[in-house]
Amino acid sequence: MSDAIASPRFSAIVPTHARFDLLARTLDRLLACEPAPDEILVHVDAGNAALREAVTERFPQVRCLFSETRLGPGGSRNRLLAAATHDWVASFDDDSYPAQADWFARTAELVRAFPEAAVLSAASHAPEWQSLQLRRIAVFSGCGCVFHKPWFLRTRGFVPLAVAYGMEEVDLSLQLHALGGRLIHDPLLRVNHEPAPDRPPPGPQVAALGLVNTLLLPWLRYPVALWPVAALQVLLKMRWMFNHGQGGAVLPGLRLAPDVLRLHAARVQRVPVHRLLTWLRLRRRPQDLGDARSLLHGFRGEPSALLEIPS
Repeated sequence: MSDAIASPRFSAIVPTHARFDLLARTLDRLLACEPAPDEILVHVDAGNAALREAVTERFPQVRCLFSETRLGPGGSRNRLLAAATHDWVASFDDDSYPAQADWFARTAELVRAFPEAAVLSAASHAPEWQSLQLRRIAVFSGCGCVFHKPWFLRTRGFVPLAVAYGMEEVDLSLQLHALGGRLIHDPLLRVNHEPAPDRPPPGPQVAALGLVNTLLLPWLRYPVALWPVAALQVLLKMRWMFNHGQGGAVLPGLRLAPDVLRLHAARVQRVPVHRLLTWLRLRRRPQDLGDARSLLHGFRGEPSALLEIPS
């Protein structure tokens, strides 16, 4: 076993653009981990100079990247992954964070168990930890995962979208699968995802862009022979929207779609038919890889215990 695998080092990245209180909570918890990540990088999006100043003043040990224009969460992660020093890059939202103090110790054990994995995916809500099986999955968790940077650099990266629902991690997961990369889910590697309690529900514009993303993914990645599958997925998405009070966003979404598809036409890179079919099959039926408790490292206390921040 190489030294890099025996003692892996980690970068941690967090994209943000608005809420310092949520971001500060995430950074505090990352710094309280034992061991802590070897470096932490934040990307402040959309020209929010006040937020950048607040980050650099309170967290001088954090590398803070900045963009004047809006890159969105995917574009921000592209910049952060390019700037990360280490091959294993833990990615969080600004409102998500490790649930256990020894999160990176558990992650190091996963690296040793799956050194060729493209992504290590954490569990962020209760259904994900009903089973204690390590699994090969089709789509990683966007709010808590660890990228293997050499694999990421072989992809086209994230598509920079201001609203990335249904597209961001799904698209990158498909790109990695098409390259032969494995995405490993560990139900004992847990993150807390806690948006602000006063966050308003998604409005009609967000719902419309979610439908656009349902069209954008197959436009960029699906081979033409499987576009009928994409058509069915779009119809199912529209039915879901009508059944959940978002029917008014369907027509605006369909009107927006041609301009968005043209905007991203240069990013088209369709995957082989057999790769898409195996990915779709894996989405329906993940592959069990063994009991998560079989790894040598065990968490201190219960796996669901929250990470406590020293006062």
